[in-house]
Amino acid sequence: MKLQRSTVILVAAALLLGGVVLLTQSQQSPPNGSTAGQNDSETSPVYDFAEADVVVLQIETSGQTVAFEKDDEDFWQMVEPDEQPAEEAAIAFLLSRLVTDGLLNTTTIDAAEQADFGFDDPFATVTLTLTDGTTHILIVGDADFSGQNYYALLDPEAFPLAADAGDIEVAIVTQNIVNGVDRPLEEWQAVLETPLEETEETEVDEADAEETEAIDSEDDALDVSPDQDSEVVEESGTNSEEPDSDPENSDTTNDEEGTSSP
Repeated sequence: MKLQRSTVILVAAALLLGGVVLLTQSQQSPPNGSTAGQNDSETSPVYDFAEADVVVLQIETSGQTVAFEKDDEDFWQMVEPDEQPAEEAAIAFLLSRLVTDGLLNTTTIDAAEQADFGFDDPFATVTLTLTDGTTHILIVGDADFSGQNYYALLDPEAFPLAADAGDIEVAIVTQNIVNGVDRPLEEWQAVLETPLEETEETEVDEADAEETEAIDSEDDALDVSPDQDSEVVEESGTNSEEPDSDPENSDTTNDEEGTSSP
């Protein structure tokens, strides 16, 4: 049985329309996939406590260990390796990243392969103690394949991981977490400034001392010692006596001149 020409045209139109729909959907798929990738890169807090809840902080890296405690006035003080005021901004930066946007994603690894993620020799170990005595430990391993983020263990039950522990959840933290812990010692220490008044007084005292020293030097140059005075007086007396002759000698000379005259 032959199909009518109108039927063939309708079937062809339907097929064509279906092809157009499929083509349109396939072209829209990449943007949707791109959006999903962007959602995957959104950050979230590493921990859910408040920044102000942290009262003790210790950071151990391969090069150094630094520790801090809050004092009674809620200021951070360094307690290791030195005891002195801490740089508040450096600590605030790290804590802020931990409680706001330091976590990028999570993944699962086999504990037997922990060395492949840098957990056999961690880049840093961060220990935080809260006001209620709770302790949290963040262990940062190697960078991921992008080189911009890092694998990390959040509060592991045991460390190093037991090889037979099976699958372990691992966090992927941002570069800012590493920037927050990787600082030289001087950046953890507060810069102590000398009060302005004390500085001005010191400058005045130094100027007075220099002026006094200069005056003393001039006086030393002008002063003549007693011994030098005596020598000057004796020389002066000797010079004044030389022109005067002995009276007796003078009379004798006059007599001789009188006798010899005709």
